[in-house]
Amino acid sequence: MENNSFYIKQIEVGMMQNFNYLIGCPETGECGVVDPAFEVDRILSIAKKDGMNVTTALFTHTHYDHIDGIEELMKRTNVNKIYVHKNEAKALVGFKEKIIEIDDGSTIPIGKLSLKILHTPGHLPGCVCFLGDNFVVTGDTLFTGAIGRCDFPESNKKDMYNSLQRLKELPDETVVYPGHDYGASITSTIGEEKKTNPYMMISAEENFLRM
Repeated sequence: MENNSFYIKQIEVGMMQNFNYLIGCPETGECGVVDPAFEVDRILSIAKKDGMNVTTALFTHTHYDHIDGIEELMKRTNVNKIYVHKNEAKALVGFKEKIIEIDDGSTIPIGKLSLKILHTPGHLPGCVCFLGDNFVVTGDTLFTGAIGRCDFPESNKKDMYNSLQRLKELPDETVVYPGHDYGASITSTIGEEKKTNPYMMISAEENFLRM
């Protein structure tokens, strides 16, 4: 699928219904893989079939089901840059020499294009979303009709509330690509989530914290 100038491919993998993403520059053929896990062979086969060359790895956060494939990916490709939020980098210590720590407002070059980083803590302190020209990859911050869990030891429900308020500020037509296939549809839009997602419909912080 092309989303304006980007190539983007959504791939469901594993028993936890994870979504991995290939995001690339059609002009140069360079491509990044988001949250590589479980089925690296299939991910790379899809990239090759589509004429894309995986050159980078990008992580929305570092729970096991989102980083399971990093070792295999590094063995099978020439990936030399791993982008992860500075609060999550410790989970990938084995690849320290290739890690580029990112934070809110950072940009990630992919060929002649670039993704903007939105720091969206809540599920974990280092959760991020990847913002393209008219889409956002939300990881475990925002699902279609739901949000990521906030009951882990490092989770913070108030941070999640603030992160969702920030996502609400994106244009309504922004396509949402979530981290798991947990909803009625595999993609959505910010506008649709604002109308139908019970967590995005809450405006008052105190009401959100009571959920």
